[in-house]
Amino acid sequence: MTRFPLWLGIIIFLALSPFIIGFIGAYLSELITNEPCHEGNCFWGVIPWLGIFITLPIGGIGLLIYLIIIIIDSIKLIKNGK
Repeated sequence: MTRFPLWLGIIIFLALSPFIIGFIGAYLSELITNEPCHEGNCFWGVIPWLGIFITLPIGGIGLLIYLIIIIIDSIKLIKNGK
């Protein structure tokens, strides 16, 4: 039961990683250059779009599969506990 939240957090983190990496990179780029960073002038502004088309769908499918596994395992644990 303790590994369920851990793996759930890892799946969500990996699904959102392009957003996290893009926003951190854009923030650091703005600090270094003192210019605003967006999709038109900065590579870091484009990386979150990768998440919309690639990692979010894969992460969503992985999350759905993992939630089904959690439900099945929970039912088995409840039945074995009684």
